[in-house]
Amino acid sequence: MAAEECAGLLDDRGLCTVCVAPYLQVDAGALTVAKVGGAVALPMSIGNLSGVQRPLFVTGLWSREASGPWREESLGWERLDAGESRPLSIVANQIERAGAHGLQLLVAMASRWRWRQENFAFTANLTLMVEDPNSEKGPVVNIGGESAGHGNLVYISGKNDARPAIQQTDQAVALPLVRAEREERRLGLRGIDADNWVPRNAEFSWLGFGEGDAPFNGPIMTQDGMLAIGRSRTRRQGGDGDVRLLVFGASDELDESASLLISRRHFELYIESDRLILRVTAGSGLRVNANAYGEGKIVRLADGDVIAPLVSSPERLGLRVSFRVEHGSARQIIFQRLSQVRK
Repeated sequence: MAAEECAGLLDDRGLCTVCVAPYLQVDAGALTVAKVGGAVALPMSIGNLSGVQRPLFVTGLWSREASGPWREESLGWERLDAGESRPLSIVANQIERAGAHGLQLLVAMASRWRWRQENFAFTANLTLMVEDPNSEKGPVVNIGGESAGHGNLVYISGKNDARPAIQQTDQAVALPLVRAEREERRLGLRGIDADNWVPRNAEFSWLGFGEGDAPFNGPIMTQDGMLAIGRSRTRRQGGDGDVRLLVFGASDELDESASLLISRRHFELYIESDRLILRVTAGSGLRVNANAYGEGKIVRLADGDVIAPLVSSPERLGLRVSFRVEHGSARQIIFQRLSQVRK
């Protein structure tokens, strides 16, 4: 998440495995005996293996058995510092017959830096193999397919079972966490909606801009992963901005007084959680689709939106946003000036 510090070492799905490195395990010492038809509580731990001292935030936890509905689990904590693990407990309460029982976990996490936040979701699966409760020995629930020699079994007492009433696992069982992109969009954690998203490598195209007033077409390549839009000269022109906005009259003459109403850094554009985000940095604010937003406000942009930097006279200058979508992925984002174009 701290892309400004690590030069944006992120993959195309927006995940940095240096900052975002969670792990999940069933804890050693878990009680492993229960009655058939009862429930098994699985004490677990979730931890943060980040090697750069970045905290993670667990923003949601759900579980389900087989293909049943997700049920939200209660957590009394959120923050996981680097190197830290914290406990949680999941209950499997539908173990009433012999055979394979699936238990699935869904964990929502966030990586935060300043005002920015990237959201992710991961799933983990446990396979519970339950033997016939009428057998001489009690049915066995095998956590994650681990072997009996490692003590990673849950025993559910059968009719003639002579095992001690209290048994425990000998060591922890690691559960691989798998990225769950569809669940991220379903939960509204990432993406434009359930079916569409903006990848980090989306191409930005600029129409109607003067020579050097916009970057070359392509993905965002700045160190902090943001584009600075305003009155300032662009990097191509020797300045510190990325897109230059000036106001011109009907005869293509520069309107200096109107241009001075645009801040040197009026707003920023960046991709966050598979969405195109605008952050207002000008004290005078701006409009998006005629709605006014003040300094510090964050706006999620969509296909067809119009950005007007001048709140009092939005008709003088505008930027229309257009998405070119392929199989749900917005591969190209086009920004078109809606004013007199500088030649």
